[in-house]
Amino acid sequence: MAMWASSATSMPRVATRVRARIGGAGSTGRVVLRPRRRAVPRAAPVTTSTTPPPFVDFDTTGCGPFPLLDPTRGYTHVSPGVCDTCADSAEARRAWVELLLGQLPSHRANAERTAKFLGDECPPDYTERYRAWEGDYEEYLAEVSKDGVPKGAGATLLDMVDEKERLLRRRGLDDMFAGLKAAENAIASVLFHSVASEIDGIWSPARTIDGDTRDRKGDRKGDDATAKAAMIRAVIECCLAGNLFDAGAAAAVQGVQVGDFCEPCVVEPDSRTMSEEEAGRYRLDADQLAEVFARARRRVSREECPGGWRFDSFSDVVSRCRDLNAENRAAGWRRVVVFCDNAGADVMGMVVLARALAAVGGEDTKVALVANTHAALNDVTHAELLGFLSTVSSSGGDGDAGDPILAAQMERGRVIAVPSGQFSTLLDLNRAGAELNAWVEEELRSVPAGEDWLVVFDGMGRGLESNWNPAPYLKDGVNALNLAMVKSEINAKRLGAEVYDCVVKLSVGGSK
Repeated sequence: MAMWASSATSMPRVATRVRARIGGAGSTGRVVLRPRRRAVPRAAPVTTSTTPPPFVDFDTTGCGPFPLLDPTRGYTHVSPGVCDTCADSAEARRAWVELLLGQLPSHRANAERTAKFLGDECPPDYTERYRAWEGDYEEYLAEVSKDGVPKGAGATLLDMVDEKERLLRRRGLDDMFAGLKAAENAIASVLFHSVASEIDGIWSPARTIDGDTRDRKGDRKGDDATAKAAMIRAVIECCLAGNLFDAGAAAAVQGVQVGDFCEPCVVEPDSRTMSEEEAGRYRLDADQLAEVFARARRRVSREECPGGWRFDSFSDVVSRCRDLNAENRAAGWRRVVVFCDNAGADVMGMVVLARALAAVGGEDTKVALVANTHAALNDVTHAELLGFLSTVSSSGGDGDAGDPILAAQMERGRVIAVPSGQFSTLLDLNRAGAELNAWVEEELRSVPAGEDWLVVFDGMGRGLESNWNPAPYLKDGVNALNLAMVKSEINAKRLGAEVYDCVVKLSVGGSK
């Protein structure tokens, strides 16, 4: 596909850098996205020969309620359905325990990948530590599944995923998905420039209908509004495709049939050392990679969904991005907080969204991309987000060009990255990090809480399994946008939806 051609030429610098960490004897240099098996072999606890670093708990010093919450409204992160009944129902807890146990084969595969990724830095008993952790976690989940727990005293889903991370650290396993995330971020950095270029071709602040720089007047205004709406739709579809493209959901991967979802090559030798035959294979892999993402986008396209997406506030989002507000200021929102979910194509979608919202809102708009402070499964961390932003916005020494629009936005402080203070795959706004809260408090001095603020909840963990209905807890007027794909039966059932249904849900603080 012609629009993806540039991805093949932008890949070597990133791929080579990743190879230095992932490469090794017998390495094929491929990211293999395979469906999980249903059977879950049980692992007995193992005594390791190396004592892991002592770990008591995550440091949450300075964490507190998110400043955009109304303190009188009793915020809780839980969503309707199974999530908020876990504390009361053993049956509800067992449903989530079954799902969490079903993730263990994926965890095991990614622990092996990360051991290779770490290379000489990998502890010699890494595998034994992982096996011991499986036993620890199975024992914990068996305990929380028991009957006879007083109502309200049972473990919630947040408790279950939090304890997973604590048990990992107690075995000295800080980031079990480090290898996968590095590979996925390399893939996403390859795709980013083609996606950004396509978005700019639809609408950008500097673009005019005739390609000149004159002010738009008359029919130009209508043409510009149409182009902007098309751009917003493309951006949202990229966000949803990134959520589908996420390697963390086997069912979603199987839903995009391109061979075996391809096996995109992200680790290749330096192009200067390639033979002509090797270079040809490399370009094919890059094209396949782009094709997979393009198919993911077609899978989530609003036009392919009769009547629109399952939860669809697209027209409201477009109206807000296209029209001037009551004070005749630029369209869009003046302050945006984006809670990012997974590494790779998912976080790429969030960066594309931040870039677009900053462009729509103009010079007075600031967008904060917020990621976990600590690693949790394949969720992107703040440090990884910073690395991704640097890669796609900076010009490389070998002539690779960074994205000038994003680079300018970052230089002016209009797109920034902020740590969330969190260590979970869910999001509890009652324990937002000190740095995030300080940024929001500072911005509230110039932009009071209300309709000029937007909070984006990306993915199932942050926007479906938690914070599905944040509006009643936010300060009046603050907008909330849930962006996700439903990728598990348990979430589909509780929301009255189907697996693969898309969520684009805009709500307003203070509403029910």
